[in-house]
Amino acid sequence: MSSIVRASNRPDDHAPRRAVRNPYGGFSADGDEYRITDYRTPRPWVNIIANPRLGLAVSQTGSGFSWVDNSQLAVITRWEQDLVRDSSGKFLYVRDTESGDIWSLSPAPTWPNYDEYACRHGIGYTSFETQFAGIRATWTLFAHASEPVEFWRLTLENASKRPRQLELCAYLEWCCGVAPSPRREFHKLFLETEFDAERAAVFAHNHMWEVPNEHYGHWNTGFPYVSALACTEPVLSATGDKGTFLGRYGDLRAPAALEQDLWRPGFGRHEDQIAALRLAVELRAGELHELGYVLGVGASRAEVEQTLSRSRNVAAMDRALEDVRAQWKARLADHRVETPESSVTFLTNDWLRYQTIAGRIWGRCGYYQQSGAYGYRDQLQDSQVWLTIDPARCRAQINTHAAHQFADGSVYHWWHPLSEQGLITRMTDDLLWLSFVTANYIRETGTLDILHDEMPFLDDKTPSSLLEHVRRAFARVFKRTSPHGLPFIGAGDWNDGLSAAGLQERGESIWLGHFLAGLLADWAEIHRRIGNERGATDFEARRAALVTAINTHGWDGRWYLRATLDDGSALGSAENQAGRIFLNAQTWAILNDVAPPDRARECWDAVCKHLISEAGALLLAPAFEVPDQRVGYITRYAPGLRENGGVYTHAATWAIAAACKMRDAERVDELLAAINPAIKDPEQYWAEPYVLPGNVDGPQSPHHGRGGWTWYTGSAAWLHRVISEWVLGVRPEWDGLRIAPCLPPDWKHANVQRPYRGATLDITINRKDGSTPAGDKISVTLDGKPLKDNLVPAAALTPGAHTIVVTY
Repeated sequence: MSSIVRASNRPDDHAPRRAVRNPYGGFSADGDEYRITDYRTPRPWVNIIANPRLGLAVSQTGSGFSWVDNSQLAVITRWEQDLVRDSSGKFLYVRDTESGDIWSLSPAPTWPNYDEYACRHGIGYTSFETQFAGIRATWTLFAHASEPVEFWRLTLENASKRPRQLELCAYLEWCCGVAPSPRREFHKLFLETEFDAERAAVFAHNHMWEVPNEHYGHWNTGFPYVSALACTEPVLSATGDKGTFLGRYGDLRAPAALEQDLWRPGFGRHEDQIAALRLAVELRAGELHELGYVLGVGASRAEVEQTLSRSRNVAAMDRALEDVRAQWKARLADHRVETPESSVTFLTNDWLRYQTIAGRIWGRCGYYQQSGAYGYRDQLQDSQVWLTIDPARCRAQINTHAAHQFADGSVYHWWHPLSEQGLITRMTDDLLWLSFVTANYIRETGTLDILHDEMPFLDDKTPSSLLEHVRRAFARVFKRTSPHGLPFIGAGDWNDGLSAAGLQERGESIWLGHFLAGLLADWAEIHRRIGNERGATDFEARRAALVTAINTHGWDGRWYLRATLDDGSALGSAENQAGRIFLNAQTWAILNDVAPPDRARECWDAVCKHLISEAGALLLAPAFEVPDQRVGYITRYAPGLRENGGVYTHAATWAIAAACKMRDAERVDELLAAINPAIKDPEQYWAEPYVLPGNVDGPQSPHHGRGGWTWYTGSAAWLHRVISEWVLGVRPEWDGLRIAPCLPPDWKHANVQRPYRGATLDITINRKDGSTPAGDKISVTLDGKPLKDNLVPAAALTPGAHTIVVTY
């Protein structure tokens, strides 16, 4: 069965934009919210809400957690990662004091049978709208635009015809440290809480942080933050003890304390530390009551108290929410597209970039993974999302990663902010992404001055230019080259699961050769532009030699090998029983012009024959069914899961770009639709329809088409780029914008609005009836005047607005 469900018929060019819906919900008319109306989704459908410091994850059940500065090392509230039950987190309870009814304002943890329910995941906020027993409620969760503050904005309305006397209770369990942590009983021995009645707040601090201290050893430093949960109104009761709140062997579904008039306070250092705040709410028939809670974090008690004094009122919360929404709207405003497929428009304009910025760059977090760390290659690639809207942020990310390089050119595979602890990579590709993103920054902005930015090395604090950092990375890669002239794969090369392929520094990577060949061409051009002709000539010669080596030693007869192992055996060969063909080794041969035209066609045909599934382009086929220690842990996944024969969405986006370069519009349509989450059958797909998953099960899984590892995936930034630069075809080059669209066959028109080097461009794309994508001729006009080809020269784009019309 196909995993794709289209909204009746795909909209034609004259149809209004319409949101794609499924039985659980759909996009709002403008696409900036996803409204869930049935909370019993196949798996949690989540929002990752973050500013550069603080973030929260919240699902449609209300479950989730909060963190500050690092979503693994500095987690404020405890959460259990159980995606089947999804009933752990921060909750609001209501109790009707007359009837004794108790329910929660999100489905978890009491799972009421609501009269009305909606969860609105928006760009920067999530709102629960419920009605139960005549009480209508709206609960909106969001983070301040810049400060480490989380808000719960609440409205209660008496929709019944009689007065109501209610009790409202907020609940959370403190973590204040590293998560996920299996040592809960040990961890709680170091927590301390205090109730401040004047501020209606519970403060929490942890005297032990599970991050080693260089001078004083392990378990011997305090958590560097103080946290507080506070209410905008005075509270009736408060407790800091979980046992008091739940009762003996009780649970969150029916806490014993909610039916008790008196609570034991349970604060201090000898309890099971939570925060529970109860207050009384009386409502006349039809009356509204507005209030809220603040979860604030700071370096000291005094700092948090100042935060509460600014934030602990409804008016401040409303201003903060308006500011958050306005900032997100402005942040995403400058680069917009319009396509005949509403879901593609919504994803490209808002959700893919929101996923990248909130989930990958700021939060570094998802429901499937609390990372907190910066991946050397990961956030570098993600930072490209800033290139068209705020290139200074991309530049800052480049510099941050340059400062996490060693003097010999090696880098951390990942490192943790706060602790600055990391893992020194044995993967060769990690070293090269700095040069990749720097080249793309220069191509987009046209400025070379970034090369003069100075950062120290991790083991040499003398500042060195970015150009020198890039030079040392290349130099280290050049040294790690086989007698065949191919780069060593090391402990993996983008595909971490090929973890043993080259541990003895003999295994070679064909994909990495493709990648390096593209970089050598880019940096030959950059060297020439900075007056280093010798460097340009050297890189051009290295590229020519590498391309020859790949085509001599890396061609398997019908497609390119993926790698050779330390023992010399081939991976990705027709002779292999498993892992016979790999996607990246074909797509990057096309994208970086390593494959001659005949081989490009041959390897693309092999991709179409062996790797394209209804769920997208598979990373490899067939999947490994028996672990192979020579290859790595990729062989230990179940067949069809993640890298082992599944759709790894990151790589699947590159397949779309390759299809565009091959001018294969039918495959562009098929591959784009296959990974479009909004048009999936949720019963088969499971994952959120509004963000990308890291992976989708392949055909050797009994759940072919099931998505997973959403939010925390580099595919979001890449799909935005691929749609913008390859499907719509507006690609920055060194001296202008190359416009070469490859629209799906039933897209007759599209529009792109984007800034470029001080100009603001309105680009209309028209495809003539009967045009053949493989042989189409592209004509371009700039402000009504025809250009000689499809390159819009940067020199012709003066500051201000310009109109470009593309016809093919």
